[in-house]
Amino acid sequence: MNLNELEQQGHDEGLDSFYISFGDLMVILCVFLVMLLSMSNIEVGSFEKVKSVMTGKTENTLVSLAEDLSEIINGIPGVPGASVQLDSDGVRVNLDTSVLFEQGEAVIDEQALESVDIILKDILQTEYQVDIEGHTDDVAYYRIVDGETITNWTLSGRRASSMALHLRRMGFKADRIRIVGYADTRPVVDPESKRGIALEEARARNRRVSLLIR
Repeated sequence: MNLNELEQQGHDEGLDSFYISFGDLMVILCVFLVMLLSMSNIEVGSFEKVKSVMTGKTENTLVSLAEDLSEIINGIPGVPGASVQLDSDGVRVNLDTSVLFEQGEAVIDEQALESVDIILKDILQTEYQVDIEGHTDDVAYYRIVDGETITNWTLSGRRASSMALHLRRMGFKADRIRIVGYADTRPVVDPESKRGIALEEARARNRRVSLLIR
């Protein structure tokens, strides 16, 4: 074997080693990416906050939607009993149930919808999903109506369902809507340590229908 052949053989062996090492590296990277994806829980609100900061643009994002809804709610004439915030999981609009429903009822007051519809029309123009969450306070509620047992759980679910039906009438597609009743399990203010007026105020804040736009 001459010198040229030896050099070529060494060159080929070097390339083989490089390809093997490069292949191992790709395998390791693929495994690493799979692990990241399996462990990650990317929340839309957080992602769009980061995206708006990186790009300097907020158009057509949850960030801009939260700003628009805030202007509507806090503007003139405003929306009584409503608040909005951008959470890690999306834009959350809280609606006071005392404005929407009679005590212990799940039929929405049509007059109250006149102001709420301004918010809903803005959301309708987007393509985001809308989770409708019903919440009650911690006061035990138990009634039997026409043989049906009504509790905090069923009341919160029925109120969320009433709002969902209204959204459908407005033109929201069914596959954009999800409803859930949480009863008193997710309070905004923990009532355990409250007494007197503070307790009543906490319970009033906890009685709500939340729209989570995500």
